[in-house]
Amino acid sequence: MTDASARALLRRFGQFADQFASCFNRRAQRDAASQYLDALFTDSERKSMQAMHGRLGDPGSYEALQHFITDSPWDAERMWARLRALVPVRRGVLALDDTSFPKQGRHSAGVKRQYCGALGKTANCQVAVSTVLLDDQLAWPLTFELYLPQDWATDAARRAQAGIPDTVRFREKWRMALAHIRRVLKADFQLTAVLADADYGSNALFRRGLERLGLRYGVAIRGSLTMWTPDAPRARPAGEIAAALPERAWHQVTWGTGTKGDLAARFTALRIRPAKSRGDRWLLCERARTTDERKFYLLNLDVTATLPEMVALVRGRWPIEQQYRELKDELGIDHFEGRSYRGWAHHTVLTAVAFTFLQLERRRAPQERRPTLPVVRGWVREIMAVLYVISNRKLLSLMASFQRNPPLRR
Repeated sequence: MTDASARALLRRFGQFADQFASCFNRRAQRDAASQYLDALFTDSERKSMQAMHGRLGDPGSYEALQHFITDSPWDAERMWARLRALVPVRRGVLALDDTSFPKQGRHSAGVKRQYCGALGKTANCQVAVSTVLLDDQLAWPLTFELYLPQDWATDAARRAQAGIPDTVRFREKWRMALAHIRRVLKADFQLTAVLADADYGSNALFRRGLERLGLRYGVAIRGSLTMWTPDAPRARPAGEIAAALPERAWHQVTWGTGTKGDLAARFTALRIRPAKSRGDRWLLCERARTTDERKFYLLNLDVTATLPEMVALVRGRWPIEQQYRELKDELGIDHFEGRSYRGWAHHTVLTAVAFTFLQLERRRAPQERRPTLPVVRGWVREIMAVLYVISNRKLLSLMASFQRNPPLRR
């Protein structure tokens, strides 16, 4: 990166960060927010408070930065609203996602033994409900909210210890998801479809909520979900219906390109009526090429929808899953080590802000030459490293001293 490019990138970052100044009531809060964003871009492997603090050139007091994240009364949702307003894409597919945060102990807000997607098993973790807009292969986080299990919601002592606001109550995740979608629609986003995993898609009330909002969807379902086919006298599970289909009903469809080549599987689709639902839907069945593993989806697309169109929709989650890994690996959205509800909310929204800036930088390049998110973060990290050296006068003085009087060599 040339000096001119580095200066231009740094200027764009400053202009972007200034857009959030109105989210804070005091200058100290604004300075701390800028400092925290800077720290998220550093080369610290863990984005914990202590690790990031040590990488800053002029970090000030560790206690002050910690207070800003865990205790300072600024509104994370206000910052989310500002972030949604700055997303340059206003139309696309919305994906719902459960993001899990493995934890030790029982005192972090909302933590309990529950299914942990990050580990692929039941474990001690926090879970967040989030929405991401997908367009042109770029993901834009729009909402992020910690799920509060019912046993937490009714435990006054644990609530007080974790600083959980009185307004935060237990809600099923599918209800949280519908509230998030309404929030996104209110922010003037046009949703071409909604994607969700089987925990949401298998819930008839959730699907009905999407339909009442006038939204198309392509949601994963469990193979045990029962439905009616035109030629059957009884409702049967999706897995049983798929198993009875002849081999000629399955067609190979390529839906993307991975690091090892084309991403493809065998698919088939048929019109069905889900139990506890009115009207027909599409049942899309997927079978892996090398194993007999099967996945199932429900779609409320028009009867004229083609198999490639349905596959392209439900498999649109893949870029989101890939970029969510980068949100964790590159910026450490799951690295917050505090226990408070407010601290978790503050860390996640600031991480989403940093992620959005990197996406904006990626979007500046044509899609065929678009740099990866780690590459863009590397550019920012290099600039921050230079600023670290420039701002650390003691280090500069020491370097100058070594140049004048080099240490003795063995």
